[in-house]
Amino acid sequence: MIKLLRTLINIVIGITELILTFRLIFKFLTVNPETPFVAWLYGVTAPLAAPFAKILPNWTFSGFVVDFATVAALIVFALAGGLLLMIFPYPRKEPATVVVSTDV
Repeated sequence: MIKLLRTLINIVIGITELILTFRLIFKFLTVNPETPFVAWLYGVTAPLAAPFAKILPNWTFSGFVVDFATVAALIVFALAGGLLLMIFPYPRKEPATVVVSTDV
């Protein structure tokens, strides 16, 4: 049961980190937000990055944008996933018993 829970946590955190990473890359490259996939991605990840929106202002240089709300969300979700995995440790396997025969 714990193994299944750990797998589920890894999948959810992995997908969350993946879509947030795409958001960070797309914001950095200032892709067209009107394309369907980018609009969907921004819509899905907006609630994930919203709590961190006003921590630091975005940096803009030479047409590139660093979205610090997304960076903060990536860090927080990675730490939260790590902490959740610490709560549910791997189940310990019992060591195999070895029977040694003393018959000669």
